[in-house]
Amino acid sequence: MPAPPGLRTLAAMYVIHHAHLMDLACRATARASPGEHRFCAAGPANGVTGFQVWMHTLPPGAQTPVQQHRGSFAALVLAGSGKLLINGGPLRFQSPCTLVVPPHSDFQLVNNAAVPLLVVSVFTAEPTAR
Repeated sequence: MPAPPGLRTLAAMYVIHHAHLMDLACRATARASPGEHRFCAAGPANGVTGFQVWMHTLPPGAQTPVQQHRGSFAALVLAGSGKLLINGGPLRFQSPCTLVVPPHSDFQLVNNAAVPLLVVSVFTAEPTAR
């Protein structure tokens, strides 16, 4: 099977250049929330099945939409701090940490700090719009 556009092949592995993915994300018409920058680093568009990996940057004061996933969701917080709104209550977090959200739970990430929040999220199923 040929490599998807923007990928370089080495044996059975791909190298996905984030500059290419960010360029595609900048051309996308829909944004998750005002000020949020995100792109899919690994998913169906580049040949990955069974899970997705997303990079998110939330500026100070920004938040993701409320979302829910049918499968497990994990977020590696690389920089910044904020609140995970889940099950009606806030859970505060600060990098470096990992957030784990059970399947079928409504949740939202909020950046309440003065610096950008950088998160890598991994999930096994498509999000369910809320």
